[in-house]
Amino acid sequence: MKKLWLSLVLSLLILMTLFGFFAQAQKRNKDTTNANGITLTDLGVTDAQKTQLKALWELKRQKHIQSVKDLKTLNRLAKDSVASTTEIRETLNKFRHARRKQEQDIEVAEDELIKTLPPPAQLHLTILGILDNGLTPRRDLALSQRGKKQVESQNRDDTESENRKK
Repeated sequence: MKKLWLSLVLSLLILMTLFGFFAQAQKRNKDTTNANGITLTDLGVTDAQKTQLKALWELKRQKHIQSVKDLKTLNRLAKDSVASTTEIRETLNKFRHARRKQEQDIEVAEDELIKTLPPPAQLHLTILGILDNGLTPRRDLALSQRGKKQVESQNRDDTESENRKK
């Protein structure tokens, strides 16, 4: 009976020690994350600038959504064996024109926002990718490269078929 009692007490002490370590680790982690968190207000961003940021983010989101839709359309067109060269050319021109227009809108919105944002806010927003940092997300890059290869192969096929006709 004493051995059972002793093993029970020992087990409880070990469990209490483990739970104590876990509790301290969680408390320490919680304390450090709250101290290092930086908000837009901490960076000196006003409510008007926050509104501009939301509008810029929405423009970028819409551009991404439209790009995915356009790539699906181009993919369908690439698989269509009866699509004419002029139809492909017109679709690509529409696609490129719409993309340039969206990029110009985003660039104008970014330029207006940058004029009013304090430099620390510009720095953090650029690192986060809200302001242009020259990087495209990996998924977008992979999709655009795959789409580019499909368009290049389609253009090569069109050139070969036109040469055969001559």
